[in-house]
Amino acid sequence: ERLQTMAHYPADTPVAIVEKAGCPQQRTVVGDMTNIADLAEWHKVQPPSTIVVGDVVRVLLEDEAENGQEQQPIMGLIQNFTSTSA
Repeated sequence: ERLQTMAHYPADTPVAIVEKAGCPQQRTVVGDMTNIADLAEWHKVQPPSTIVVGDVVRVLLEDEAENGQEQQPIMGLIQNFTSTSA
């Protein structure tokens, strides 16, 4: 609510939290301004984490679809690990 009020973000603004970015244990949780805090708590997101706010979150989902991965919903845990290809 605070970001919505202070920065005038609409409630449906997409938000992602990337936990342990670039590590094999990377996880990404996606929601919007109204539910991201609850989703982070539900999925027990831990530091270090990066929060991404805005339409760039949708680009992340589009990139996964282009790479042959199934289109993911805009809410919940969307990624359990990173690719470890050499």
